[in-house]
Amino acid sequence: MGKGNGTGPASEPASGVVLAVGLGRGFGGKSTGLAELVWRARNAGREVIVADGDPRSRTLAGMFEGATHPPTEELPDVKAWLTGVLNRMVKERRSAVLDLGGGDRVLQEYGRDLRLVEFCHRRGIEPVALYFLGPEEEDLRHVLSIWEAGYFRPKRTLLVLNEGVIREGRTVIGAFERTLEHPGFREMVDEGGAVPVLMHRLACMDLLRQRGLGLYAAAAGDGADPLDPVEQFMVEDWLADLEKRRAEAGAAAWLP
Repeated sequence: MGKGNGTGPASEPASGVVLAVGLGRGFGGKSTGLAELVWRARNAGREVIVADGDPRSRTLAGMFEGATHPPTEELPDVKAWLTGVLNRMVKERRSAVLDLGGGDRVLQEYGRDLRLVEFCHRRGIEPVALYFLGPEEEDLRHVLSIWEAGYFRPKRTLLVLNEGVIREGRTVIGAFERTLEHPGFREMVDEGGAVPVLMHRLACMDLLRQRGLGLYAAAAGDGADPLDPVEQFMVEDWLADLEKRRAEAGAAAWLP
């Protein structure tokens, strides 16, 4: 990924243009995961459209200059904005990282106007769904509600299990045991082809946020207020582990 940070080169996307849609409840690590995708692409020299449709946080819009977001929270405005993002992808032949907030209501309403997966395929765009889950039962229930509605069910789906939101004292296996054994989760994996990937906890994540450092800049020791060597190694190691897990799952080349 970055030169000199030990994470290796980022995989080239299998498709020239990728629509990566982040879905899941709040506090599941979605903003961190999507920001990593943007930094990953830029670190490899690929510019992507950053589309922040989460009206409650606007995290991506706050992180990335030039990010686009709907003018209001009203559904017609969100739908018009999303149409603009898709048109821009087609015209500019650029990938996009899209945060839809909760996602279920927008996808349901937008799906009545446009078959999004079919549109992407006909316009040379590879759609990817990225569900970010914590270990709580409500996290999985929210994911299953979107999946079962069927409005956005691309063949490339990642289920990102975020260790970073596990309460202290619980192990990864113990925290996600119910999720991994849930019939709905198993159906997504066994019948729907969804791929689970664990995203480990990054101990210095709060420090990065305080200093406004991007993950790849932090791993490379860049920035006006760079990390100390220990924290820098933590980030470098975290990025390498995440990329390795995605590659082992066959999903690294799905990403923008």
